Amino acid sequence: MIRALLFDMDGVLVDSEGIAISIGIEYFSSKGLHLSQEDFKNYIGTGEENFFSGPAKEKGFHDWSLKEASSFTRSRYLDRVKKESIALAGVKEVVKSSRKAGLLMAVCSSAPTWKVLANIEAIGLESSDFDVVVSAADIKRNKPYGDIYQFALIRLGIAPDEAVVFEDSLGGLAAGIAAGCPTVGLETSVEGDRLLSHGAKAVIKDLSAIGEFKSSEELEQKLFGVKKDDMLVYGANLIGPIKGGCNKEILLSQALEMAKKARANAYAPYSKFKVGAALVSAATNKIYAGCNVENSSYGATICAERNAILSAIAAEGAIGIDLLVVVSDDNPPAPPCALCLQVLAEFSRPETEVVLSDLDGNKNVYLFKDLLPNPFIFPTMRK
Repeated sequence: MIRALLFDMDGVLVDSEGIAISIGIEYFSSKGLHLSQEDFKNYIGTGEENFFSGPAKEKGFHDWSLKEASSFTRSRYLDRVKKESIALAGVKEVVKSSRKAGLLMAVCSSAPTWKVLANIEAIGLESSDFDVVVSAADIKRNKPYGDIYQFALIRLGIAPDEAVVFEDSLGGLAAGIAAGCPTVGLETSVEGDRLLSHGAKAVIKDLSAIGEFKSSEELEQKLFGVKKDDMLVYGANLIGPIKGGCNKEILLSQALEMAKKARANAYAPYSKFKVGAALVSAATNKIYAGCNVENSSYGATICAERNAILSAIAAEGAIGIDLLVVVSDDNPPAPPCALCLQVLAEFSRPETEVVLSDLDGNKNVYLFKDLLPNPFIFPTMRK
């Protein structure tokens, strides 16, 4: 159950990154270094120090100081933020609905405190509208570490799975996930496919996509829920596929890479046959990998496919498999064994795609039903 909402600032509540970048360009220009917006792109949302030091390091530029850059920014930012509209759509509606629904709220920004408070004021709200306001001054390690969200959770007195994080950058997304919170990505800075492939539980255009809601349950339905009629049968389990989907080519590429890395760690002193596997969870688009682990008692050996399944279940509980990749040095590439196919049947759809690959990139693609057309599913578990 959702009890709290944790908001990043820039790209979630306000659109002030353009102002910050233009001031950054102006500052370095005054020091004789000419930068572009692209030079700052990878450092947005990771704190003031990274924002300035990142581009400077990339250019090998040392004639600057954080104290000077911060002072330069503050004097110009406070003036510009009063003149320019920076509020993003849907912010006030979500804050209002959250209050009516009895939800706690926190702002968790990598920016300095003065900037966070100025931004809250600029969108027509007050710091008292939020139960907790956390800035860079409150933590030692900034995003992508999860410290800022963990600190907010402690102050709010709630568990990670009771809070939803809203983030727009990959660094911020990593921070929310590291804190153990279900994290929603906003497409204000990064494409939805990239947010999903980096672990976002759901993706929305901006907060206006949520609209009004009256309860925690209604909000959860809007963000993550699927109607029972929309759920799909994966073997013996009903699973709600992740909203928004994801680029299948990106997922396949990432799964192949993870399966190859897992294969390199395979423990196969007896057969010398190393296998790596990776699966894509239908509910989250997260990828879980495994390798084969042999044993001198041969019956205790476990295959790569089953190891990947065990990892996924340990992380998510019952899963649905949208894609399975198996990598070996066989040509043609080796399929799952019969025992693995039966285990896979518990969590797969007939249409689940199975990609078999060798180390040279040669691939054979099957649907699960082609490999095991009549799997056994315990009668009372059939949907």
